[in-house]
Amino acid sequence: MDTFPKIWIETALQITGHFEDSKDPTSAVSGDFDGMGISLGALQWNIGSNSLQPLVRAVGRSSVVAKMPHYGVDLWNACTSTISSGLSIVRGWQDGSILRAPVRAELKAFARGPEFMAQQVTASTATAGTAIESARRWAAALSAGEQPSKAVFCWFFDLHTQNGGLKGLTYDDVQGFIASTGFDRADDVVCDWLAARTASDAGYKDSRKNASLWRNSVSEKNLPLFVLSYLRAMLSRTEYRGDVLNREATIALGNGWVHAERHHLGDQLKA
Repeated sequence: MDTFPKIWIETALQITGHFEDSKDPTSAVSGDFDGMGISLGALQWNIGSNSLQPLVRAVGRSSVVAKMPHYGVDLWNACTSTISSGLSIVRGWQDGSILRAPVRAELKAFARGPEFMAQQVTASTATAGTAIESARRWAAALSAGEQPSKAVFCWFFDLHTQNGGLKGLTYDDVQGFIASTGFDRADDVVCDWLAARTASDAGYKDSRKNASLWRNSVSEKNLPLFVLSYLRAMLSRTEYRGDVLNREATIALGNGWVHAERHHLGDQLKA
């Protein structure tokens, strides 16, 4: 981690958070739709799991109140009391699971601030460490001495955050797949699978669009990570395989459809 650029973590948070349907992922705010009270930030740290409280406490009471003049004291109390008390406080801001507009605006202002952004990066450091080590092993397997790119790091960060890692897959598995299908046919096999998704598959509309977008357009350089995206998706729950492949291959290629949105990641993934 000594040579690891911390700005890569911010990029990874932006990409992973955006895939979770937020236009402004690091300042995303959600109400109690999932029983967690409120959720903030790219990885949706929340009251119910006690994951938000340490971040808010680290920011400090004065900074919280400065960003939230009307509701900051309540947020501070919610994050310095028991989980049940915290849930009771933040649920009082909502109609059902819908945050009232004034409190939502203040929460977004707080989440958008540099103090909370710094805490999001800090809270993601452990996952980032796992991701960069995975990325280094992958880069070394491709070519001895090669260092991982920002794109490869973001690929592994998303995978570790959302899907728990490679589940035992290695570069040898990728080589075996390409050898069995033929180099020129490897991307077609993946795209054929995507094109065959149905309404029972999460993200099937995106999968079909990606099949057309990616067919015969995967470069030799990007093919191994594209194939790894497919192989890893096949180890996910059946109904979510298309969704996993959509997001991982979009990072691998820098372009694709995820959650009904076309993502162009080229500028973000530049070193």
